[in-house]
Amino acid sequence: MVDDGRTMLRYDQIMAVQQGTMAGEYRGIAMLKNPYDLALYTRLIGQLRPATVIEVGSHRGGSAIWFADQMRCHAIAGAVHSIDIARVDDVSDPMVTFHGCDACQLGPLYDRLATLPHPWLVVEDADHMATTTRAVMDFFHPLLHIGDWLVVEDGILTAMGVAADYGGGPLQAIDGFLGEYGAQYHLRRDYCDWFGRNVTWNVDGWLERVA
Repeated sequence: MVDDGRTMLRYDQIMAVQQGTMAGEYRGIAMLKNPYDLALYTRLIGQLRPATVIEVGSHRGGSAIWFADQMRCHAIAGAVHSIDIARVDDVSDPMVTFHGCDACQLGPLYDRLATLPHPWLVVEDADHMATTTRAVMDFFHPLLHIGDWLVVEDGILTAMGVAADYGGGPLQAIDGFLGEYGAQYHLRRDYCDWFGRNVTWNVDGWLERVA
C-alpha cells in the first residue's frame, strides 16, 4: 500500500474513486473529475466569482462545459478558455473558447490571455509531468493578480504510487514552485482539507495569489 503522508485517503479508497472518475461524463462528454473536486470547484466559483477560467488540459471538453455551466448557475458573466495540444473542435458553448497549444510552450497565447479580465481561476490539468506542470505554473505566475487562484490537479498521483512515471508528478512541481514563490501564494488548507486531510485529487494544489 502506498502512503505518502499527505492524504488521509487509503490507497484502496483512492483507486475505487479513480475507477469511477475515469468513467465520468458531463452532458454526454467525457469529464475526468471526481466528486470531491467538483464540490470544491463549485464552492470556489461561488466565492471567487471568476471573470475568467483558464483550463490547461481540455481532454474531450467536458470540464470546460461544466465550468461554463457553473458560471451560469452563479450568474457570472465570464468566459472559459480551455487549452490543449489537440484543440477540441467537436464541442461548442458560447462561453467557451478552445485553444490548441502545447502546455510546455504557452508563449503563443500570451497576448490573448494577458488581456483577459480578472479574477482568474487557472486550472493546470495537462499531462501531469512535473516539467509540464512547472512550465504552466511559471507561465501564469507573472500574469496572476492578487486574489487569483491557481489550482494544480492530480497531485494524488504520488499517493497512487505512479509519480515516478510522470517525472515526479504535479506534487514535485508544486513543491519546487512554492519553494521559490511561496511567499506570494497561500496554500488554501480549507480547500485541500475540506473533506479531510487532502481528500482531493489536487493534493496541496489549491493556491491563492496573495502578493
